[in-house]
Amino acid sequence: MARTPNIDTEKLKAQGLQLRDAAAVHAGRLAVRAADLAEQGLDWAAPRAQAALSSAIERATPLVESASERAQSVADRAQPFLSDIHGHVVDDYLPRLNKAVSESATALAAEGDLSSRARAARSASAKALTTPARKKKCCKKGRLLRALCFTALTAAAAGAGYVLWKRSQPIEDPWAEDYWADLEVEDYSADQNQEASAE
Repeated sequence: MARTPNIDTEKLKAQGLQLRDAAAVHAGRLAVRAADLAEQGLDWAAPRAQAALSSAIERATPLVESASERAQSVADRAQPFLSDIHGHVVDDYLPRLNKAVSESATALAAEGDLSSRARAARSASAKALTTPARKKKCCKKGRLLRALCFTALTAAAAGAGYVLWKRSQPIEDPWAEDYWADLEVEDYSADQNQEASAE
């Protein structure tokens, strides 16, 4: 038989408890030391980070301002071009496109074989797309008419408002004497008491 060594379990438990207590003490000391070092690191890093941030802001501010000025100048230069493009698209290209679609649809709906209708639709749409759209004439005569209509409507609204306001005013004079105050009132309660006592 093999020999089993005698192990004192109580002694092992006591040593384990001592090791645990010693480890807890050392862990507590390390935690306090780490907190002190972290606080010192934060005290050291915070002003440096603030200085770096303010330095970056100081360096970036002129760059951002110059970029915004350049973007504004580009936008100002592009504004007439964009409005001109908008005018061309709305006044010229969209009417051409609309006319081309309607004429090609008409050509496709016509009688004949498919290839002749397709050729007719292609030529009709090409003609409509290459023909400039008629520009609408701006009539300045309408301004006077619109101004007169606006003035007449405003005057009519003001007149209607005045009439409604006058109708909402009281008809009677609130300071006049009460006309019903001079009426004689018979005392019906005395007559009723006499009739009740007679019965």
